[in-house]
Amino acid sequence: MRSSEGWDEAAREYLRERFGVEALPGKVVERARGLWLTTADLIPRGVRVHSVGVRLFYLQGRGLKPTSLGLSLLAGEIRRNRVEVDLAELEWLLLGHAVERPEAPEGYVAIVYRGDVIGCGRVKGGKLSAEISKARRRELLAALPAEKRREGGAHHGS
Repeated sequence: MRSSEGWDEAAREYLRERFGVEALPGKVVERARGLWLTTADLIPRGVRVHSVGVRLFYLQGRGLKPTSLGLSLLAGEIRRNRVEVDLAELEWLLLGHAVERPEAPEGYVAIVYRGDVIGCGRVKGGKLSAEISKARRRELLAALPAEKRREGGAHHGS
């Protein structure tokens, strides 16, 4: 197991190499099978704390998996591996389907709609899939009808 400083360094290196993120607004600590971004100075040992900030990564057998909330928090700093989708593609992704993206880099990416980071995606074999929690997908799907009306209204002007 790595030390807290080791995880902080590993998280920063991953974000720099994968997403072009140069700075984080806090420190990274390991807790509850994840890496969290926090500004807390002290996290007492032996005290049960549900969360210590924003989860940036899940710790998995194959390595670090970025969280959608973490990527959304860092949206303004993400310079690489941003994959822009249109409204139809976003809906398809949120419904659990993949979209063709042969030009996208393999691995984890930031899914972007209209310039905003929506969450984490994964490209495998030229196909993009959403790595967004079911609860967050439901929230986003519930907002799509309003977005469709807004987008539709833009085409009916003039």
